[in-house]
Amino acid sequence: MASVPLFLGFQRAPNTQSLIDGAVRPKGIDLSVQTQFAEGYDNVGARHRWIIEGKLDGGELSISSFILARLRGLPLRAFPVFLSRRFRHRCMYFPVNSPLRDPSELAGKKVTVHRYNATTPVWLKGILQNEYGVKPQSVEWHVAEPDIAEESLHPPPPDIRVRFIPAPRTREHAIEMLEREELDAALEPYDVLSANSKLRRIFADHHKVEAEFFRRTGAFPINHLLVLRECFADAHPWIVESLLNAFRQAESAADSYRSEKQKEEAAWERSVMGEPFAYSLKKGPARRSLATLIDYQIQQGLLDRRPDIESLFFPQTLDV
Repeated sequence: MASVPLFLGFQRAPNTQSLIDGAVRPKGIDLSVQTQFAEGYDNVGARHRWIIEGKLDGGELSISSFILARLRGLPLRAFPVFLSRRFRHRCMYFPVNSPLRDPSELAGKKVTVHRYNATTPVWLKGILQNEYGVKPQSVEWHVAEPDIAEESLHPPPPDIRVRFIPAPRTREHAIEMLEREELDAALEPYDVLSANSKLRRIFADHHKVEAEFFRRTGAFPINHLLVLRECFADAHPWIVESLLNAFRQAESAADSYRSEKQKEEAAWERSVMGEPFAYSLKKGPARRSLATLIDYQIQQGLLDRRPDIESLFFPQTLDV
């Protein structure tokens, strides 16, 4: 039987690198992978647009975009393969000389996020509101990009103040504005910001507050998951199990691609959760984390109704 060609897009990362270099090959699938879609920080957003527009057969997609797409009837379905995941308290930044010391002080301030409806901002807005009492309505949000794809079809509630930063409207320019203290804070996931001498993390000991957040909520912030156009599973039902097994193998091989610092971080995450993160809705924190994200989306007025979690995923993946 000839292999089924699949064209997927995802991030080059330790938990996907073995699929990119061919060390792991999904059975019965001739896999083509693309990792580059745009320059700079927009690479991720561009990949999401390609998937939603059908330029790819599937790949790594923003969970926020995916849920909105699924509710609209787009023929995409997910795997419990959460490729991008990490604690998010570390993603809050002040200018280095800011007098602000606590996230509760962000009410009434100017805060930048790359897109208002994107998954990382949803997590961070939820954390601000539920952990520190800062409602989205109390902040003036400055964005570098319009919401993309499905996110753009569901604008923020009318009492939310969203402003575009001045040209050039790029994420890089938003960070430059923060460095000059034209903005008060940034909620952004880019590791490079931690080495920026003009910025400082809001939480000096982010590991401590992140571990406390997990112990209190049971949620480990998940950002992206693997999706596939349903027509492939309809024509070849076995393809679901093949892809799931391949991505699980790639996850198991991730440590061989991690730097020492990344290995230390992965070991710390396992110690906080008490087990390795599992690509499963049956065990580990994935289901609780997804439910928390959906709670935040509803609280922020980004979803009109709560989706049934099982309906988002290929049925073959629910019991594994």
